[in-house]
Amino acid sequence: MSLKPEYLKALIATERNGSLSAAAAELGITVSSVSYAIRQLETELAECLLNRDNYRVSLTEAGQAAASYGRQILHLQSSLVAEVGQISSGWEKELCIAFTNMLRSEVLYQWISEFYRLNSGTRIRIIREVYNGTWDALYDKRADLVIGAIGRPPHEVDVQYVPMGRRDLYLAMAADHPLAVLPEPLSMMQISQYRLVDAGDSSRLIQSSNVTAFNNSDQLTVPDLFAQKEAILTGIGVGFLPLYLIENEIAQGRIKVREVVNRESSVELFTCWRQSGRGKALEWFTERLLQSDCRAQFI
Repeated sequence: MSLKPEYLKALIATERNGSLSAAAAELGITVSSVSYAIRQLETELAECLLNRDNYRVSLTEAGQAAASYGRQILHLQSSLVAEVGQISSGWEKELCIAFTNMLRSEVLYQWISEFYRLNSGTRIRIIREVYNGTWDALYDKRADLVIGAIGRPPHEVDVQYVPMGRRDLYLAMAADHPLAVLPEPLSMMQISQYRLVDAGDSSRLIQSSNVTAFNNSDQLTVPDLFAQKEAILTGIGVGFLPLYLIENEIAQGRIKVREVVNRESSVELFTCWRQSGRGKALEWFTERLLQSDCRAQFI
């Protein structure tokens, strides 16, 4: 069976216009060509597709089904041509970026805005990962590029990584929290008497880690740093957050940060990607990330 695109287009145009002549005018061909195309389809499908007894041509039930499937076939053909063309050009169909909110997300979205001006056809997908989930996303191939991977990278030949810098974390609490009025620095004993709010590690394959966890008996685990900030603002607990994420709330007097005795909390951040299977979209981002001044924008 050979359902030629021009035959399907003739049937669909006839359904849309209600006459062979109007379909011919739309397609820029003769009426006899439209009629021939539909008869060829009827021969191929062994079904009558048109009601020809009335003044206004209409499709039979079989014809309506053929037109419906025809639209899907034409769409798939068009998608096939576009995707093969995109692959041959070197641009990925989709680029997935895992991002941690230890970094400034507005920088990433500015880069993406500039990338879209290339009109590459590559779709961008952003996923949020926490702690070891950043490395896990790369190894599990949930992400093509990770910006803000936390902690020292595991050894793997195919993975390239460069340091993003260190991010200091500060013990944050609502302004009316009991710890907010105590003299600094706070002791571990004082902090352990209150609920700790922390973001859970999103790792699926690598052993979970938590760089800010205390031995608090009462702990609330939330999805990410944004949720952590929201929970801290309610006063239900305290937690470690990067300063950039809470500087507005500090200026407004809604959050206070306190020093902790003998406790320096910071995380080392990396950007990483696989060397194999690199397309033009990944190269566009990694060329920037290899420049130290570009990476510094995220900190």
